[in-house]
Amino acid sequence: MSTTTRRRFLAATAGVTLGAGLASSPAAAQSDDETDLSSWFANSDGVPELADARGQSSVEISVGAEGNGGAYAFDPAAVRVDPGTTVVWTWTGAGGTHNVVAEDGSFESEYYDSSGETFETTLDSDGVVRYVCAPHEAMGMKGALVVGDAAVSLGESETTGTTETNSATETASAPGETYDGWLADTDNYDGVVDRRGESEVLVEVGAQGNGGQYAFDPPAIHVDPGTTVVWEWVGDLRYDVADPELGFESEQVAGSGHRFAVEFDGHGLSTYECTEYGEQGMRGVVVVGAGPTKELSTLGYTVVGGGALLFGGPLAYGVREHFRNATTSVD
Repeated sequence: MSTTTRRRFLAATAGVTLGAGLASSPAAAQSDDETDLSSWFANSDGVPELADARGQSSVEISVGAEGNGGAYAFDPAAVRVDPGTTVVWTWTGAGGTHNVVAEDGSFESEYYDSSGETFETTLDSDGVVRYVCAPHEAMGMKGALVVGDAAVSLGESETTGTTETNSATETASAPGETYDGWLADTDNYDGVVDRRGESEVLVEVGAQGNGGQYAFDPPAIHVDPGTTVVWEWVGDLRYDVADPELGFESEQVAGSGHRFAVEFDGHGLSTYECTEYGEQGMRGVVVVGAGPTKELSTLGYTVVGGGALLFGGPLAYGVREHFRNATTSVD
C-alpha cells in the first residue's frame, strides 16, 4: 500500500471479521538526508520526544496506548533503533481494532482487537519509516521508526538519537487529513471535532466561511454509532445537505431554522456537501465510530426530522469503496 493510494473502506460493523493482513517480512527503511517529522505528527498528541532504543536487539511498541482522545496511540510513537533490530508491536486490547501499516508499503499487520497480539518486522538499512493504524490515522494514530544515524527533526530542534521536544505537535492547528482532498478547499476546516459521547450533534448550514455564507460549522466531526447529526440552516441562501454515495439528501431550501437530520449506525465515513456551493468549499465529513478502514461493509443511517424519528428503521444502507489518498496540509 503506497502513500498515494491507500484503500479505505467503510469500517466493519459489529460481528464482521476484518481482512487478514500481510505476513511480516524484513523491510528496508527509506533513505533520507534529513526528515522533518513535525508535519507527520501534526495531528497527533503525546509525541514529545524521540525515544532512543539503540543497543537493543528487540524493541516493543504498544498498540492502543492512551492518546489522541482515547486508546488511539503508539507508545513510543517515535523511536530510534539500530539496523537489524526487531521491532515488535504488542496490542493492549484497548481502543477497538487496530493494525500497523507502513506508509511506503514495506510492512502491514493483520487487524487485531485482543490484548497480547503481536506483529514484528526488522529494518536493515538506515532511514525513516512512517506508519499508521489505518482505522484511526485521521485521529492521529501514527508512528515513526528512525533507523541508524538517519537525521530527523521533531520541530524546532534536530535529533541524532537524544531526547528532543516536539513543540510543533503542541502548537499545530492545521489538519493532517483532507479525506482525499474532499476538505482541501474548505477554509474553515482546521481539524476533526470530537463529539463522541453526545447523542445529538448540531452542524450549522450557511455559516460564515469560504468567502461568504458558504460553510458547514463544524465541517468535520467524529461521533459515536447511534448519534443523530442535525444540520440547521443559519444562512440566507438556498442550501441542501447531500451525500450521494450513501444516498441521503435534504431538500434545497432557504430559511433560517430549517432542519435536516440523520442518525448514523455502524462505523464508517460520510462525505457530504451542499450541491450548489460544494465547489466553493461548502463540504463536510462525519466520521462514525472507528471511521474508515480497509474493510468493505455498510454504514447504516436513518433520516429523521426536527429531532424526532420519522421512520422506525433504516431507510437504506450505503456501501462505499473508498480509495482515500492521505492528503496532508501544506506548511
